[in-house]
Amino acid sequence: MVFRNRQKTISVADVLHGCAPGRIQSVGYMQVIPLVSDLSDNRFVSPIEADAEVFTTSYGTLGFRNPSDCLLIVPCHAGYVVKQAAQDHAMAHAGVVQSAGERSYNTAMCIQQSQGGFIQRGAYRMLILPHALRERALAVRKEQSYNKLWDAISVFNREMGVQAAGHLEFFLKHFRKELDEFVAEFECVPRQIGAIILVNDQVVGVERAPSHAYWQSVWPSLIRECYGSLAIRVAQLKGEQPEAPASRTPVPDVSSLDELESVIAEIASQEDERAKETVRELLDEELTLSRDDSTAGLSIETVQPDRFTGQVIRDGEKIVYASLPTAQKWLTDNKWQKAQPFAI
Repeated sequence: MVFRNRQKTISVADVLHGCAPGRIQSVGYMQVIPLVSDLSDNRFVSPIEADAEVFTTSYGTLGFRNPSDCLLIVPCHAGYVVKQAAQDHAMAHAGVVQSAGERSYNTAMCIQQSQGGFIQRGAYRMLILPHALRERALAVRKEQSYNKLWDAISVFNREMGVQAAGHLEFFLKHFRKELDEFVAEFECVPRQIGAIILVNDQVVGVERAPSHAYWQSVWPSLIRECYGSLAIRVAQLKGEQPEAPASRTPVPDVSSLDELESVIAEIASQEDERAKETVRELLDEELTLSRDDSTAGLSIETVQPDRFTGQVIRDGEKIVYASLPTAQKWLTDNKWQKAQPFAI
């Protein structure tokens, strides 16, 4: 780790320290490389593990009560869509709540434009904002303005083919079936604490949790709303179903079960090597961090957008949490760079 102009610079290798890549999982346009490790730090819990009370006290203020005896890490861009007559809210950044403590964030965002009412104290299903909204949410993380994400949600909805308004639930309702399928199709593996996520063979995010239990609790939200939404968008642009693109690995004709077993083993070997190569190419990527908050000895730091955006939480030099979606500009530029050269 080095210092440049009062900012910290780390590498993706630092984020992945102590992890190893598991076997790649591929479904449709999405691939997941599990990150497995024996470094499981059970000092921390997610809002789901802690059965935390979530509530709003004013528009743009989201609160958490942590009843557990562990530190509560609120994931970056955690959101809550409730069935009661209340304005849905999401965080613009990560948060930390002391054990047996309570904390409110007045930098949160309404994600349901025309609905009034406050969220009553209770435990609710947590989502993570769609990938397309996360970079914008992080850019306005310090603003105290309840409607600061409405325009971005409206644009997102229009691009996804649903009503253009600042209502995230319009997207969630329209694509409920497709989003649920992502949760069913990608499974956590033993000792998993994170993942590298690819869509259409591009890395779109790197996620790391402090423990196995924490990861298992937040993974459905990450794969469903955050990265699942991106896979749906790619399928739309290609005019196909998100779960049914052409195969990435050519499968030859086989005439016996022995041949089939051999082909499956070879494909698995190729997939594993692709996973390792993907991790290798990320290791030297630099992340420039600026500190946003410090609570209970933990520092919350934001990544300056380059290849990745997002946030990292550190305990001293140890990274206990990281959520790094790929920046939109990098995704666009990378598509250009990978495009076929002109030929005549």
